[in-house]
Amino acid sequence: MTRLERAEVLVVGSGFAGAILARALHARGRDVLLVERGTHPRFALGESSTPLANIALERLAATYGFADLRHLAAWGRWRRHLPHLGCGLKRGFTFYAQPTGSRFELAARNANRLLVAASPDDEVSDTQWLRADVDAHLVERAVDEGMRYLDRCELRSCQIEAGGARCEGMLRRSSGDEALVVEAAFVVDASGPGGFLATMLGIAERVRPARFSTRLLFAHFDGLPPFSQVEPSPPRADAPAEPFPESWAAVHHLLDAGWMYQLRFDAGLVSAGFVVDTEREESLGLRLPWGEPERAFGILLERYPSLARQFEHARPRGAIAATGVLQRRLERAAGERWAVLPQAYAFYSPLFSTGIAWSLLGVERLAGLLGEGAGCGSLVPAAIEAGLERYSALLEREADHQEALLAAAYPLLHDLSRFSAIAQLYFAAASFGELRQRLLEPSEGGAAEGWCWQGFLGATDPLLRAAVEESPSRAARDGAPSELHRWVRKTIAPRNLIGLADPARQNLYPVEIPPLLAACRRLGLEPAELERRLPRLRGGSPVRAEASA
Repeated sequence: MTRLERAEVLVVGSGFAGAILARALHARGRDVLLVERGTHPRFALGESSTPLANIALERLAATYGFADLRHLAAWGRWRRHLPHLGCGLKRGFTFYAQPTGSRFELAARNANRLLVAASPDDEVSDTQWLRADVDAHLVERAVDEGMRYLDRCELRSCQIEAGGARCEGMLRRSSGDEALVVEAAFVVDASGPGGFLATMLGIAERVRPARFSTRLLFAHFDGLPPFSQVEPSPPRADAPAEPFPESWAAVHHLLDAGWMYQLRFDAGLVSAGFVVDTEREESLGLRLPWGEPERAFGILLERYPSLARQFEHARPRGAIAATGVLQRRLERAAGERWAVLPQAYAFYSPLFSTGIAWSLLGVERLAGLLGEGAGCGSLVPAAIEAGLERYSALLEREADHQEALLAAAYPLLHDLSRFSAIAQLYFAAASFGELRQRLLEPSEGGAAEGWCWQGFLGATDPLLRAAVEESPSRAARDGAPSELHRWVRKTIAPRNLIGLADPARQNLYPVEIPPLLAACRRLGLEPAELERRLPRLRGGSPVRAEASA
């Protein structure tokens, strides 16, 4: 006996992006089927949110009436309304330059540490997402709202023809497997890099997916103290005040072999992983035993004494795991009757926490395209062909943009004095995009079709795009770090709204209003008008629904 399911839209993969997209289309009146290979709750990476991700969540909440998405967009609201879901306070980004073979000691003028705040206080702070909780919650909400969902669903084939898509597979059930056929007008792949459609449709990967190559060793840990307790950095009388508690952040330890992330959750659990640059691994003669992840993790800890001290009594919750090469990219992101979400299209690095925000932009765009005309007739792929071409072209440009920025950053990981300059380029692009979307109406920002169609991190901004394209060659030049900093400071000046690249700050950047007031005309606002709109920075007025949805 074969089970037959029909739908207008089949969404494959029920992580947060797939679940939100399916739920949004269902709310618009589309007949949606969401399928999942495994079950919830389940472990997932991609745990660190950013202001750009929070804004996208708030827009989705306003557009589709999903109050819980607005709660997820700020730590204070999350803790009040969804306290049963695991999260962590993320006040910003912390970077430490870890020496090889000796303990970390804070240098004069904060030269081996960089702190960049993303929020003024805990209430409106970013969050770390315990994905097992968040993803399960989003699927439960979708099912409660009446959307169809099948888990333990293993799709083994997919054929897309003029009349639609036909997928075949099995439903894994304790009572016995059941053959399954799904017929749909459109298929969205939300299954992650190298996922379902890439395999089933033979979508080619780019021969050179990135200009750098990394692998990951990772786990969740209990009993891991904050690094600031293990190696305290006492305040210096000659330095500005620290903008936030340095461990309540996306913590990055920059290493000669790559970098380590640490993401702390409120209940004490910590997500941690070594991202190893494979070229550096070879040049340093490390020869890590990737087939023995726990041993490889231990070898790296021994190389950095302060990290070894921090992990001395930590216990992994489950086994430490290893990945293959992280970098992947498909040749195409959409075609006739199919599309992939950003993380199924390309992945480069978790270095600047871009994954959640970019994924949510893809959700917004596809929800608007596929939801258009719902309730007035069946989905007609030919009617959205131009939109899909635009969607695919924009993802391609955004992937190029991220690759160039990361290609500049990776060779400098072992040199914070130079890496921090490239980091300022990222923070300028991210903060400029955030503040435009918070303070301006879409029409004022040239985004009448919706903010979600503006290029991610300035990918469609001529100035930022040119700066990022030039950054790898600038980063590779010999010369004093001050030369790279001067270039970045001059280049980002028209988009620098928060006082970045200021040597007087000694690598400590808080969220402050005076620099924004001083730069307000770069947004096209006068100081008095900016002051009137300041409550928007704290969620004082709802983010408006996108016209494209």
